[in-house]
Amino acid sequence: MKKRFVILIFVLFFLAVIDLTQFSSDRQILSILIPSFRLPRLLVVLAAGAALSMAGFIIQAVTDNPLADSATLGISSGASAGALGFLLFSTQLKLSTFWIFSYPIFALLGGILAFVLLYAFALRKNASSLRVLLTGVAITAFFQALISLAQLSVNSFDFQNVVVWLSGDVWQTDLTYLWLCLLLLMIAFIILPFFQKKIEILSLGEEMAMSLGLQVNKTKLQLYGLALFFSVIAVLLVGGLAFIGLIAPHIARELVGFKSRRRIPATLLSGMIILVFSDILSQIMLAPSSLPLGIVVAFIGAPYYIYLIQKV
Repeated sequence: MKKRFVILIFVLFFLAVIDLTQFSSDRQILSILIPSFRLPRLLVVLAAGAALSMAGFIIQAVTDNPLADSATLGISSGASAGALGFLLFSTQLKLSTFWIFSYPIFALLGGILAFVLLYAFALRKNASSLRVLLTGVAITAFFQALISLAQLSVNSFDFQNVVVWLSGDVWQTDLTYLWLCLLLLMIAFIILPFFQKKIEILSLGEEMAMSLGLQVNKTKLQLYGLALFFSVIAVLLVGGLAFIGLIAPHIARELVGFKSRRRIPATLLSGMIILVFSDILSQIMLAPSSLPLGIVVAFIGAPYYIYLIQKV
């Protein structure tokens, strides 16, 4: 088992080096590009991979549904709508760079609104996992409609920014903004271990969890809130990027089994590996141009998603 973790860490380190150097050996050029451009981008990709994979892991554990993640429950689309709304608002008013700190607030508000809708129509009624998933699909459609309306009201330049955001890409590498997102991610990971035991108990089934003294409904609500936190952080880093939270937990389960103390780090590493690999491909497939990161992830994730559907 330890050997598999060593392999995952080695693969991640190897891909990170490639992503930083882009197969270049010119030390003079790399000394300029790495600290100024490539290292901040790599940090964004790693943080986003961690946030997306953890959000997916928690949601799949809570819903006991292998096809659920923050995107399918509407949380990501709500956070995207909130942050995107502020993006358009700040562009129209030509707000200063100081307002960059408002993106987390508006993304969080959008994510909370999506979660409130999910709670009102499904979670509050203790609905089945299938109903929760279907409600999430409806919420996603609602926010996507709002986003489409916003796209129709902007000029061509802002429209291009919106498309990049929605497809999922590294859109902001400002160091102050990056450190703010990393701080939020660190807080989320500090909270996560307090729920590890509860996740393991919940995985035994609701009846067994209740017999062991777990307050199932309260615990689920808390875990949904933590998944919301991770999802919002991911949206702030890479916009509407999908699939990572869906497939990373499954890869981890195949590698290390069902125990959460093993699956959490394996899921974390798997999500980061997928996203760093996708970032490398996005930079070299159409060099010197680049593809949006979300498109490359979709090429990787869509076939695996179909594979998962066939297994369910």
